[in-house]
Amino acid sequence: MTDRELFAKLKILIVDDSAEMRSVLAALCESMGVGAILSASSGEQGLKLFCAEAPDLIITDGSMRPMDGYELTRSVRSGECREDGTESCDRDVPVLMISGHVGPEMVRLARDNGVTDYIGKPITAAVLYERILAAVSKPIHIVETKAYRGPSPTRRLVPRISDTFSE
Repeated sequence: MTDRELFAKLKILIVDDSAEMRSVLAALCESMGVGAILSASSGEQGLKLFCAEAPDLIITDGSMRPMDGYELTRSVRSGECREDGTESCDRDVPVLMISGHVGPEMVRLARDNGVTDYIGKPITAAVLYERILAAVSKPIHIVETKAYRGPSPTRRLVPRISDTFSE
């Protein structure tokens, strides 16, 4: 399957409290040929859409109120997003976090909350494309303990910060 065919089959959920950022991300995804793009203006709305629509990938902002991208990711990973308590959603869905706060401590926080990949702003189309492609074509090993479920917390995301600045 070509990248274009893969992207055409994707359903991506964009969660950001900035209407402008949602619009930019949606336009970038559309230009990449993403088949379906869902949009939410808050973590709470994003969680509801996640449960209702079962997207293949979530792109979320880290800083939102009252539910930020970290809490959204924890809720997705825990499987507790359904009001009826069922787990019909894919708890292992890739989650890409986009944030203007780019430092090793923020990347570790994202990793420790189950985020698949962390992208610093400003974001480029090339970086977003590469990260989406990697997230959906090269699944990350999921680990589960009493306190955590998500991509292996021992993997390193910090070197990826340099990707943001090399564009």
